[in-house]
Amino acid sequence: METRKPAKLLCASLAVGSLLSLPLYASEQGESHTANKVTAPTPAEANDRETQKATDLEQQASDAWLEGKLETVYLFNRHLNNFTIDPEVAHGAVVLTGTVDSDVSKELAGELAQGVEGVTDVTNRLTVADNTRGNDNGRDFSERVEDATLTAEVKTMLLANSETSGLQINVDTTGSEVTLSGRIDSSAEKDLAGEIASQVDGVKGVNNELQVNS
Repeated sequence: METRKPAKLLCASLAVGSLLSLPLYASEQGESHTANKVTAPTPAEANDRETQKATDLEQQASDAWLEGKLETVYLFNRHLNNFTIDPEVAHGAVVLTGTVDSDVSKELAGELAQGVEGVTDVTNRLTVADNTRGNDNGRDFSERVEDATLTAEVKTMLLANSETSGLQINVDTTGSEVTLSGRIDSSAEKDLAGEIASQVDGVKGVNNELQVNS
């Protein structure tokens, strides 16, 4: 009879060991399930995302307004040629590109940009060319105003469309002919931007020079 005690003890030990391992196994399974579970955003997180979207749209509208304001400032300044200065605004920071007739005009353009309310920084990349003035001698004031208006309208339409990268597209207008330049994400976006520009009342033609990112 005594020879069976070791066997009983062994069985009892195995049973106890199995019972003790169950909580650990259950814990590991629970942790694995938790790790694989996709957590839905909380109401606070969802609200933060919507708030960020609204903030981004507000910033884009503000930048577009500043671009229009700068173009108007240059248009009505008799010392500057509006059609050779291209202001681009991102988060209130202005980058000026194009050509002017002198170093004085370049400096003046930068100072005027810095004086516009809402502008946080100005990078002046204007270049000086002696023949700048001669390129615009055949254009009267009304034509320049019309072109500036068309540029603003096309830019506004591109910014308003969620399928186009309005901030990445440069718009220039000469003789009611619109030129689009810059880099975008797809051929479909390029075609859409050209179509939007062509639909603006007063635009006679669109030169679509947008480049698609590879």
